[in-house]
Amino acid sequence: MARRIYHKKKSSGGFFKAVLAIGLCLAIGWLGYKTYCDVMVFHPQKLVENSSLKAEGFSVPVVEITSREGIKAYYFEDHTNPIISMSFLFRNSGTAYDENGQFGISNMAAALLTEGTESFDAEKFKEIVDDKAIQISFGADVDDFYGSLLTLKNNQKIATDLLKSVLTEASFNRNDIQRVRRQMLLAIDRQTEYPQSLLNLVWAQDLYQNHPYARNPIGKKADIKNIGKEQLQNFVQNNLAKQNLIVGIAGDISRQDAEKLLDKVFGSLPEKTKSQPYVADAKLYFDGHEKNVQGNLPQVVALFTAQGVARNHPDFYPLYIANQIFGGSGLNSRVSKAAREDKALTYGVGSYLFIQDKADLIKGGFSTTPDKYKELQDIVLTQWQNMGQGVTKEEFNQAKNYMIASYNLRFASLADIASMLVAMQKENLGIDFLQKRNAYVNAVSFDDVNNAAQKYFGKDNLIWTSIGSINVVED
Repeated sequence: MARRIYHKKKSSGGFFKAVLAIGLCLAIGWLGYKTYCDVMVFHPQKLVENSSLKAEGFSVPVVEITSREGIKAYYFEDHTNPIISMSFLFRNSGTAYDENGQFGISNMAAALLTEGTESFDAEKFKEIVDDKAIQISFGADVDDFYGSLLTLKNNQKIATDLLKSVLTEASFNRNDIQRVRRQMLLAIDRQTEYPQSLLNLVWAQDLYQNHPYARNPIGKKADIKNIGKEQLQNFVQNNLAKQNLIVGIAGDISRQDAEKLLDKVFGSLPEKTKSQPYVADAKLYFDGHEKNVQGNLPQVVALFTAQGVARNHPDFYPLYIANQIFGGSGLNSRVSKAAREDKALTYGVGSYLFIQDKADLIKGGFSTTPDKYKELQDIVLTQWQNMGQGVTKEEFNQAKNYMIASYNLRFASLADIASMLVAMQKENLGIDFLQKRNAYVNAVSFDDVNNAAQKYFGKDNLIWTSIGSINVVED
């Protein structure tokens, strides 16, 4: 799915790393991805040699199931390994929807949900998940609050008991709240110590201005200090409901058992959410300006941003292929060849489609030394302008062939598939998307890509954000 920051809480130190990662990676530029269904991280080491995922296509169809209580989910049956994975999210409950005076509550709730419940105290909870190798995690991005469960089939009952308890009777112990609060406050303090983290804070504030997407992804210090048990309980009660729930289940579980699992875990949730803050579409102005924060750093880190498209927009696949050619294909992209291979100005430069509910972008970035910054920026601008003139037949064919040949390898685990099942529902891609996706790519014509390149590239519209000295050093 969207590039997500999971809170895999096993110790206070582990949580601190997870919280700090929010500031470092939530919108970390070209080093991370926030695009549903097509831009996913490839982990070849996870591939199971005997898995059906080695095939060129998904032979097993995705099925929509409905529990006795009316809870729906997308379900993918795979008995290759005795593992069950479930991914789920609650729409419109992410950080952009934190209420005034409670900025940071969604992240705090995500960190505390697995800190013990009325049925399982913190010590017992940790003992079970460690002993049974059960993974339960939660997180929040700007749009949604999400979670996941991964368990061996033999441990399905205790795993679902734990997850149900977490969602319906989290204890929110006072000592845990205080500890997590301290860690979040410390993480905010340390954000400015990391150039990439600071870069993304500046980028979001400059791009989104007064929109909720401009907030610090961890939260606001003054608000975090005042969030207590009552506010956390209200957050869970008001936001985690059947109405805004999306679920994907994959693995070694029968359809009947999957339907029972839905009722067991989610059946006790409220039917509807309470009133939530309204978040409008972000109004963005791509006027070619640059926001720089000076700093005495050995490297300048930079982001560049332009208008993109939504996941279900007709231009999505043409633009995705065009961007693959410009900056999405690693060392083989136009901008990487020009900047890295020809000029040796950077170790890496690239771009990707950055998709959110309220803003759709083309986003890219790089790092380089201060004396090379201007030259590298000019190369990116030149390649951006050149893309507006179109691509070659060879580039078009190579990009399409790669996208088709590599697609299934993006699903290197059942967790990837379960996450995809959620994304398919969130983006209204259709239950047969896994079977049809490559056909969608194949249907894109050479003219389609060139039209998208002309429409979205080639303009003097890039917004630049940089951290470090951008003054050219004279010889």
